[in-house]
Amino acid sequence: MTVPEGGLSERRKAGLVAEVTEQILAAAGLTETDALRVWVLTHEQPEGTWGAAGHIVKFQELAALAQGQRENA
Repeated sequence: MTVPEGGLSERRKAGLVAEVTEQILAAAGLTETDALRVWVLTHEQPEGTWGAAGHIVKFQELAALAQGQRENA
């Protein structure tokens, strides 16, 4: 998974790794004993290296967009 640098706490990263692992195991029909076969890599992208629609997108802009989506859900 690719996330903004500093955007996730260690607790949030651990939670995402656990959730992704569970989903992959379920999708592949595997059991918990196969969990070591699932590797989740976290790539933290430095500020200024995200781009969309031909423009650099800052972390604050991503956070505001995510917040707006949560409010509309």
